[in-house]
Amino acid sequence: MSKITALTDAEVSPEVAARFAQAKAAMGKVPNLLRVMAHAPSVLDVYLDTKGALSKGVLSPKVQEQIAITVAAANGCEYCLSAHTGAARAVGVSAEDRAAAQFGTVSDAKTQAILDLARVINATHGKGAEDAVETARVAGLSDAEILETAAHVSISQLTNAINNIVGTTLDFPKTEILAA
Repeated sequence: MSKITALTDAEVSPEVAARFAQAKAAMGKVPNLLRVMAHAPSVLDVYLDTKGALSKGVLSPKVQEQIAITVAAANGCEYCLSAHTGAARAVGVSAEDRAAAQFGTVSDAKTQAILDLARVINATHGKGAEDAVETARVAGLSDAEILETAAHVSISQLTNAINNIVGTTLDFPKTEILAA
């Protein structure tokens, strides 16, 4: 596995240090994923800016975390699965729904429609997803919810790829992948 190390606070530019300070204020630490991304500050900016913008969207924090769990499990990303399982716990997703999200199933019908769409987008990159979009519409998803689902899948694919490529050292309590 190609290893890209996590940068320390002393190894980053003042601009990256400022982003790290924001992350530490929000999460209590600077996760190793961000420290790896700091090798390419533009990638760090893409991730943090996209997550920040999506946090203001129509999908609830619970749904956002369940999408991330579903995509991480499907893509075999232990790092993201562990980080988002902890984040889902913090925003009130039940233990049952945290585990079930790995299989793309949850107890809420609307969230289930979102996860069904997310799984199709992740597997096909949206190519040929017309039926999944129509099913999402029938389930009551708005255009905004459909588009934000695609965006959440996309940002999850970015982080999953980085972690799977470089073997980011896990700095969250480990969550075992139940589904692949």
